[in-house]
Amino acid sequence: MPHRKHKCSVVDCNTVDSCFHLLPTSETLKKQWMDFIYEGKAPRTLPKYVYVCSNHFESDCFLNEGQFKAGLASKLILKYGSLPTVRDPTSSPEETRHQNYYVYIKASTSTRSFRDMGVQTEETSQLCSVDTQRTPQTHHRSISVQTETTWSNCDVTTKLVSHTAVPLKTSSKRPCLDLEEDEDIPQECSSIPTAQETDVDVTSTTELKDLSSQASSPIQKISKYIVYETCIMELFEMCPVCHRSCQIRSQRIGTFLRVEQLCHHCQFTRKWSSQPILGSTPAGNLHLSAAVYLSGASFVTIEKIFAAMKLHLFKYDTFRRHAQMCIEPAIVHKWRNWQDGMLQLLAQREKVIVAGDMRADSTGHSAKYGCYTMMDMETNTVVDVQLVQSNEVGGSYHMEKEGLKRGLDLLDTRGVTLDCIVTDRHPQIQKFLRERNVNQFYDVWHIEKEISKQLEKVCKLKGCEEMRKWLHSIKNHIYWTAASSSSGPERVAKWTSMLNHMQNKHTHEDSNFPACLHGASRSRDTKKWLAAGTLPYFKLEKVLSNKRVLKDVAKLSPHYQTSSSKVFHSVILRFTPKNVVFPFLGMLCRLYLAALHYNENAERPQATTAVFKGTFPEAKVGENRVREVKTQSTFRYVDDLLDLIFDKVFVDPAPYVDDVLRIPIPPALCAE
Repeated sequence: MPHRKHKCSVVDCNTVDSCFHLLPTSETLKKQWMDFIYEGKAPRTLPKYVYVCSNHFESDCFLNEGQFKAGLASKLILKYGSLPTVRDPTSSPEETRHQNYYVYIKASTSTRSFRDMGVQTEETSQLCSVDTQRTPQTHHRSISVQTETTWSNCDVTTKLVSHTAVPLKTSSKRPCLDLEEDEDIPQECSSIPTAQETDVDVTSTTELKDLSSQASSPIQKISKYIVYETCIMELFEMCPVCHRSCQIRSQRIGTFLRVEQLCHHCQFTRKWSSQPILGSTPAGNLHLSAAVYLSGASFVTIEKIFAAMKLHLFKYDTFRRHAQMCIEPAIVHKWRNWQDGMLQLLAQREKVIVAGDMRADSTGHSAKYGCYTMMDMETNTVVDVQLVQSNEVGGSYHMEKEGLKRGLDLLDTRGVTLDCIVTDRHPQIQKFLRERNVNQFYDVWHIEKEISKQLEKVCKLKGCEEMRKWLHSIKNHIYWTAASSSSGPERVAKWTSMLNHMQNKHTHEDSNFPACLHGASRSRDTKKWLAAGTLPYFKLEKVLSNKRVLKDVAKLSPHYQTSSSKVFHSVILRFTPKNVVFPFLGMLCRLYLAALHYNENAERPQATTAVFKGTFPEAKVGENRVREVKTQSTFRYVDDLLDLIFDKVFVDPAPYVDDVLRIPIPPALCAE
């Protein structure tokens, strides 16, 4: 029913729109109320209704103040036994005029149950919704099912009421998280109650025993089922009292279904809800949004699946509200807590070796986002993920340098001592690390890939076909050079020894590597050796002895490579496909999810059933690879995030949302 405006009865308070009409259940508590309102000078005759505005209560007097401020609840819930203690409220009437806080309790009754017209009160951690103008009813609590049953003695007629399914109109009293959905809701029907208006009352005491174990379980851990509409309506077609047909009204909000049953013969009524309601949000809607987001799925894809199965689903705007208010703050909090613990461990080590690499959301110079990943090579974990937007640095070419700079600044701030960093050969990265006095090594795969491309072109030249026999050996030689050398000159000496080896000369003039390490053997194929002065040897020498190649070979990484970061980038594709455009914050949270998933499953043990498997990469034409088969991936981080969302973020989202608001978000590209 609509709220009415009343003036606060406290002296010198003119607040109208946020008044509580309260009555304590004991004479002692009642006297304390009257002493506060009338400053110890209560009149002999008291009015029937006395009002106190919300400004006179401390913040800890409300159970859901954080949810209300965040828009997750439409009304406040006042703790039982709360007393107004603030004589001079800090907030002005203008600030509270739009908030519509009400609690109405009849002044002449001593019952311990309360009926709320806007705000409920709590007694011994149990919420009640009983109209004090009527006889109080017995209430029981059930899991996942909310019902309200009333019946009266009346004459039973033979008139049948046909089965109807009339959806109800949603309330427009206050914008909340979910209950503003207005699809398929006619205007002539009554409004849906919100969480505080929804009666969680009577249900049969003969509940199935196998559900008793779930009664105390968190909402996110309760099992769910797909139920057909006809099967649900069969339960409400007949009156359980007079066994006649009843009128049925149904209402849907996303995945939430509410059914109201009314028998016109015996006046039996019952209300049933398919989901618990948290604040003003059906739990199933929030759980589905969180499951879609945390699993890296696309809402558009889920929407198509639901449409194919004729399953009801909420709109995309509701999904975004869930993400902004609960899911993304939880992801940011979870990642930062894990990162803080990891950085504390790195700060305790004397020397840390990290690998850095960038992944762009699209190829070429049209990339919008650049994700720079920094990994600890000893533990094979993602330590930091930096997201850079191209308009922050003047173009996509500069995103990698900016991402590396932010990552190194974070490590320096946390006291992490770097031994070296393994990267690719980006010219800006080389110069930046040289000026910053950071020891840099190059990933072997990047150099081998460029040399292999040049040699493939040489092998296609006329008269150079015989060089193809040496391609595989040259690729292996560069990896052996990096792994078996301890200094830059030794790497160069071993690398250039390949030219003598291909001439069947196994002693070299360089003192850093005077002779080949293989044993003496006679070759059966004498035609494979190259002769000095020939075209194949000249082309090969030009590629292998290039000044830039020799300079890069001297800095080949002897420790670790950036292959782990490439694996992590493939994990990112599961959460942020390159053909989907995400907002900055959405992209960042999905990167954090990918990092959490990788860190949990990076060191999985080898499977005991199928130990190895063969692969045939398209990039390696005619070559196969044998890889270990790992155990199945785990998703414990998803369960942790769901617990965080339902148990903490939803209860009081303010501190979590504040952390998200502190993240600097660059303007959109279209803003320029």
